[in-house]
Amino acid sequence: MANPTFDALRYAQGWARTASGLPIRGVSTTDVTIGGPGETLQARRYRPAARRRPLPGWVVLHGATRPGADHEAIVRLAASVASAGGDVLVPDVPEWRALDLDPAPARRALRIAAEHMCGDPEVRPGGVVLMGLSFGCTQAIAAGAELAAEGLARGVFGYGGYHSLDDTVRFALTGQFEWRRRTEYLRPDPYGRWVIAANYLHRIPGCEGARDVSRALRRLAAMAGDHGFMSWEPSSDPYKDEVIESVSAPNRELFRVFAPNAAQDPEPGRARELAPLLAEVARRVHPGLELSRALDGRPLPPIRLIHGREDHLIPFTETLALERYLRKRADVSATITGLLAHSRGSGRGVAQVREAARFFGALRGVMRLQG
Repeated sequence: MANPTFDALRYAQGWARTASGLPIRGVSTTDVTIGGPGETLQARRYRPAARRRPLPGWVVLHGATRPGADHEAIVRLAASVASAGGDVLVPDVPEWRALDLDPAPARRALRIAAEHMCGDPEVRPGGVVLMGLSFGCTQAIAAGAELAAEGLARGVFGYGGYHSLDDTVRFALTGQFEWRRRTEYLRPDPYGRWVIAANYLHRIPGCEGARDVSRALRRLAAMAGDHGFMSWEPSSDPYKDEVIESVSAPNRELFRVFAPNAAQDPEPGRARELAPLLAEVARRVHPGLELSRALDGRPLPPIRLIHGREDHLIPFTETLALERYLRKRADVSATITGLLAHSRGSGRGVAQVREAARFFGALRGVMRLQG
């Protein structure tokens, strides 16, 4: 895999093939147990079926989602990297599948997986590439510094990540974000605020009595993952009507702030009031959620960031903020694209060709991380 252009082409071909629902020929998948006596994890490994030499190693961290390693996007990413000649391990993080946003289990999973891959003679020496998606992007970057210092990581690829808890939570509740000194709006995916509130709403001072709301929203988010309904479509409304039955009558109005009927957005005033409170509690309970608190003084490996321009879970401006924050201490670049999921295209003709060329250049940069 010495040619990043060729590797990027093979990755793109694999991604396109899986988009059509077809399996990628030549990729083998194995479920394995990793770790030692202190802690073991289940993981899934993707490798080229025909391999004659040690291959570049990758570790992929799934997000806070019930399917975990079975999430369609994770499967497509891992299989596409393997189709390009990579050896990919996706460790399972049970706490994140339970929608618990504690970053510590994910950091442990990255370490266990990196140690497993670096100890395998079929993996090229020099460390693995860490890949984090969405909520996992920040943790992959934070782990990158620690693992690179030990020769276990050589680079980080993050997709759809965030920088500021305040701005990310604000977007989840209101759809508002700042771009070029203007307040913009994009309808947010309700799933994000369900998970945030499930973890932190009852921890806001004065909201201790809202535990039933937090539990109901966790159950609702779990149902979205288990049943596969889209959180902002009318098909989600019967599930909301089901879980609200477990919420006390005085708290049902608060539940509807986070989970109104699909045709509605949260009540703006209450959403703006709750967003900074949720962000502050998240920062207090789990300081490692923000990169500024998760990083130590160790050097970072090269980092490549990509974000969909119309991502409805985390706005693309968060990846640009990550790049600005990291550029003084790391080799980092960010690409915003309209060619990935949760995004609209950038137009036809020349604009679309330029968009595709720029995205392919970013993909080549990602492939260079593996050396």
